[in-house]
Amino acid sequence: MLCALALLIVIAPEQRARFSFTEIAMGCDVRIELFASCEHEAVQAARLAFDRVRALDETLSDYLQSSEVNRIPSEAGSSTVISADLAAAISESLRVTRATDGAFDLSAGALSQLWRDARRQKLLPTDEAIAAARARCGFAALTLQQDPPRLTCAIADLRLDFGAIGKGFAAQAAVDSLKSRGVNSALCAVAGDIACGDPPPGTLGWSIEIASELGDSATHRVLLCNQSISTSGDASQHLEMGAERHSHIFDPRTGRAVTRRIAATVVSRSGAVADALATALCVEGEALLNQQARLVDALGGFEAYVIELRADANGAPTAARITATKGWHSLQESPPAPAATVQTATKAASDSSDSPARHPK
Repeated sequence: MLCALALLIVIAPEQRARFSFTEIAMGCDVRIELFASCEHEAVQAARLAFDRVRALDETLSDYLQSSEVNRIPSEAGSSTVISADLAAAISESLRVTRATDGAFDLSAGALSQLWRDARRQKLLPTDEAIAAARARCGFAALTLQQDPPRLTCAIADLRLDFGAIGKGFAAQAAVDSLKSRGVNSALCAVAGDIACGDPPPGTLGWSIEIASELGDSATHRVLLCNQSISTSGDASQHLEMGAERHSHIFDPRTGRAVTRRIAATVVSRSGAVADALATALCVEGEALLNQQARLVDALGGFEAYVIELRADANGAPTAARITATKGWHSLQESPPAPAATVQTATKAASDSSDSPARHPK
């Protein structure tokens, strides 16, 4: 049963009403906003979208012991027929992995688990533990074939981790499922990952408020139409040891957590790309953003905004350095459209989710 239903506004002359629904899925709040001609149409469409998110959770989650990804054999050289959904998620992940030269890497599940344990135990992993986890990672060991989809892995005990791409992938899939029912004006927010369809009636797009939580005093609202947005950073999940802050985001190539204060927001036509690229930008920062032309060739068009706090010799934050793509400001909206405003949040890992929930306004 749907958790919430609200008739908010009727737009003439199309006579479509705005409906809002919230359920728990993927370990967080999933919010769906849509415009439909009647309550029955809205409920049926939302139910399909929520079911799509849950099905993907049962495919991609490494928290669910029964998930498809957790049933992949761990032996080196194993070859397994997989579902179309898992194949699509792996294909998108590998595309971003290769484009970012491994700053995002779906094969780094062993390192992800190591740093989860470190945050729970409040104890940094040893060099030996990091080396052992890295030995169980490596996207080059993965071979994906189609017709039927089949995954072959050359490394024993390699674990796939969709924590930095799964929610964006699912939000996009939910919006696509709504469109398949003719509900084109819709939005799905899976915690901090938001996918937008056609604009609300009478508007140019969905107004998304961005919260990086890194001391940037400017208010950021972007207007999105058939685009997705994701923000990554360490605001909610990190490990502090002495004067050093270790983010839940780590560099898969070194196995080390990111220790500088940084947050990145990405807008893309693909929810998966927005999600994964935001994480990669937190690893590489401005150096990766400066490669936009190459990334666009590999991943399609995107815009991004990166904010990094600089520190003095004692580690105290001084000023924020902001880097954005040339087209970022073209997305910004002023004044905002309150009836269509949704707030995104910095993603952060937790025991059941990679993103804390923020509710649309």
